[in-house]
Amino acid sequence: MGDVQFRAAKVGDARAILTVKQEAITAIESDEYSERQLAAWCPEDELVEDFGRAIETNRFEILLATMGPSVVAYGVLNTERNRIDAIFVHPEYWGKGIGSSLVRQFEARARIKALPELKIVSSLNASGFYEEMGYFDFGRKQRTINGVELEFAIMRKVFGTE
Repeated sequence: MGDVQFRAAKVGDARAILTVKQEAITAIESDEYSERQLAAWCPEDELVEDFGRAIETNRFEILLATMGPSVVAYGVLNTERNRIDAIFVHPEYWGKGIGSSLVRQFEARARIKALPELKIVSSLNASGFYEEMGYFDFGRKQRTINGVELEFAIMRKVFGTE
């Protein structure tokens, strides 16, 4: 993984987080989603303030992976709902273990908080990644984003069964 460092997100990181998500979605090459679906899912630049507000609320644990000054990945843990809300890695860093490290760090935090399980609403193209990490497919969920229907996999890992 090289010189990857992990730290909590700050409000000033909102633009970098938005960019990582945009780049990751734009780079998806999968038969699971059409170009129209990917375009609807990819957040617009105007949402940077929403990202900043999410960081500010402290409702979520938002963890960044950085290399030098650059944010290369981020993850969002929602302990109120026993759920990882997001893991996005910039495409230049795919396959380097950064996403796996974020998931493991969130799992450790969930265990410390005595959460019985974690769920993830995963893109269909990422469900295999989560299966390799011990999550199982628990069903499907439809979401409408910008007027376009997308299907996601509901992944679940119960602690104490791995």
